[in-house]
Amino acid sequence: RGLQKLKAVANLLRLFQIPQISYASTSAKLSDKSRYDYFARTVPPDFYQAKAMAEILRFFNWTYVSTVASEGDYGETGIEAFEQEARLRNICIATAEKVGRSNIRKSYDSVIRELLQKPNARVVVLFMRSDDSRELIAAASRANASFTWVASDGWGAQESIIKGSEHVAYGAITLELASQPIRPFDRYFQSLNPYNNHRNPWFRDFWEQKFQCSLQNKHNHRRPCDKHLAIDSSNYEQESKIMFVVNAVYAMAHALHKMQRTLCPNTTKLCDAMKILDGKKLYKDYLLKINFTEVCSKWLLLLYLFIKMVYTFLNIALYMKVLCSNHIISEASSSSHFSLIDNHSEVKWTEKNQ
Repeated sequence: RGLQKLKAVANLLRLFQIPQISYASTSAKLSDKSRYDYFARTVPPDFYQAKAMAEILRFFNWTYVSTVASEGDYGETGIEAFEQEARLRNICIATAEKVGRSNIRKSYDSVIRELLQKPNARVVVLFMRSDDSRELIAAASRANASFTWVASDGWGAQESIIKGSEHVAYGAITLELASQPIRPFDRYFQSLNPYNNHRNPWFRDFWEQKFQCSLQNKHNHRRPCDKHLAIDSSNYEQESKIMFVVNAVYAMAHALHKMQRTLCPNTTKLCDAMKILDGKKLYKDYLLKINFTEVCSKWLLLLYLFIKMVYTFLNIALYMKVLCSNHIISEASSSSHFSLIDNHSEVKWTEKNQ
């Protein structure tokens, strides 16, 4: 549903030549510049992730695997890209399963039974949304099924997906877009409260929802909000996509600034040349050519053909102890070659894959 909404917005904005930057949309379909010619993003399309997953299998010499995908654009497009990359590396698919959006528990159990029918395929590649991943792992737990999972960022580093099923997730390898917490954002966000943040009309609603209290006794069924309530490390953790949101804002700001300095060299204000904004010029001549050092001191190249992007390579050990969190897979700018970095001997496997 989110992709359909984004496509609708992109189609509307292109009519008025208004550039759009997404901080979370990874669908490869959005790379079609004949249809989305004013669209840019600060995250890579999923075919890079599919390539990284195939390279992980090649690296560990796993040549006979099963796959499970979520129905819909994310899962189906992603697993299709993975299958193409797998063929290039002589990796065979034992069985390809799919779970639907309306599937009940029995359907996930059925998928696990199908996977167990291929006893020589101990590795299962997942391109699934988080809710589907959670249900599938729970089904594996009910069947006491042991696989080595290689999963996309739909699983990523989310502990909730394996909660209560840690024993069947042991040894899983998951991918997550590499990001770092933005500490200045933490300081800013934790300083906010309903009494000093008046510019955001939704902040009061957020506050009431977060602390389950009522400001000005709007909700009779809730207690009044204590004035000493605060956002701090005990009730807040920065979402992993914040860095990409910040990058998107910075990219647009830098593009507008560069355009203003070029078209209005004698003033810091808007001149006549920018009073009617040329969206096509802003997008092609400035936004897509922006290079700047992001807040985490890495280079962001906001090209729709991503020059370089990094995935974090996570190995899940018992009780969700994440090892190898410093292992990355990087895509070289001049080729499709991926390489695993650091000592892979630290990776923990299920007993059947040791």
